[in-house]
Amino acid sequence: MTLRTTFARRRTPKLMATVSSGATVLLALAACAPAEAPSTTEETATSEAVEVPAEFQNGIDWRQFEGETLDLGAQTHPWMNAMEELIPQFEELTGITVNYELLGEDVAVTQIQQQLSAGSPTPDVYMVNAIGQAAASGWLEPLDGYINNPELTDPEWYDVEGIFPAARDFATFDGELLAMPITAEVQVLFVRNDLVATPPSTVDELLESAKAVTSGDVYGFSSRGIGTGSETPWPLGGFTFSAGGQYLDENGQPVLNNPENVAALEAYAELIQEVAPPGAAGWAWAENLAAMEAGTLAMWTDSSGFAPGLNAQYGDSLSIVPLPSIDGSSVPNVWFWTIGINSKSEKKDAAWLFVQWATSTPVTIGSQVHVTTARAAAWADEAANEAIGQEKAAAISGILAAADSRPMALAWQNGNWPAVADALARAANAVISGSDAQTELDAAQEAALQAVN
Repeated sequence: MTLRTTFARRRTPKLMATVSSGATVLLALAACAPAEAPSTTEETATSEAVEVPAEFQNGIDWRQFEGETLDLGAQTHPWMNAMEELIPQFEELTGITVNYELLGEDVAVTQIQQQLSAGSPTPDVYMVNAIGQAAASGWLEPLDGYINNPELTDPEWYDVEGIFPAARDFATFDGELLAMPITAEVQVLFVRNDLVATPPSTVDELLESAKAVTSGDVYGFSSRGIGTGSETPWPLGGFTFSAGGQYLDENGQPVLNNPENVAALEAYAELIQEVAPPGAAGWAWAENLAAMEAGTLAMWTDSSGFAPGLNAQYGDSLSIVPLPSIDGSSVPNVWFWTIGINSKSEKKDAAWLFVQWATSTPVTIGSQVHVTTARAAAWADEAANEAIGQEKAAAISGILAAADSRPMALAWQNGNWPAVADALARAANAVISGSDAQTELDAAQEAALQAVN
């Protein structure tokens, strides 16, 4: 379902807060401020140099592709909330125009995949959903050559090592870095502690607590249920991995119908059937977020990336806690959104400037007010983490540090994952709607085997 279609390239940039180090992040460009006309050539050169904010002064020429236009493949997401504010500053800095259209995830993912599979040179840069498929299909331009090109990258300023190693590893295939991480997300449980006094620590407690607060227009819990591969398998993954299951094994083979997966799906489906709002079986993350924002959900499990927005609304009335355990085990799903360059783009150098800018330290710190990011500097910045709340930021950081990314990586790094995910999502949606878990997962396993083999 498309939640909104927005062409929003010209939103007015906002000034970002001063970071704890004392450096001001993403100041409005000096060119935007009135100034007296310079009287000499030397003064003109000085004025032009001042147009680059201190945070972006390095060894490269940001204006070397002035006049180019880039097409950004994007979707509704908290990271794009940050980009909507900050892209106009990139345009002023570089003279490059960035065009994009925001669509709901289910529509955007399909549209971008169709463009790439057809060999289209656009989008030039895109948010990478199924990174294993993109890597296997040759849709991503290797980035090491751009990082190591002194005309395009100042390595000391960019500091690629400052991006979490696990995030970089997720985007590395056969020794080549194919995309740059933009978020570091972990599955958490959002709990309105004005409704739930004690956050549940087990799935059984979750169901019990959710039933206790379900009344009138307030429902105890919800999660994704839509039968779309880019949606429901992600939060279901935390239940599956906690139960000891996997989606794909170490050999890349589907294992969707093993007993652990069946038990996990039954528990997940029971929660949505018993205590979620009507229609939640067809919800993606956007509908769940809307319900949280409307005050009709007491608890929701999804990505930590939604923490800044929910904290801004609920403040001390919101707790962020680990995913409730199953039989003593809590293995939340994790995710690293990345952006990559289309291997067929005709503007790869200009596209790299955008990727570099968007994943740089100052922009990442600025983005942290909207989404949990993949740079250590953003997590260390007190001012940036005020948007999440210091205690909540520490809680998320701790959950991230303890999370095991291997079950997720085995699935999402596999080139066949989209087909497997679609089969799994259809099965999950059917079970949430009342079908038998073993029967549906048996069918999903057969379809997945056909897709893989």
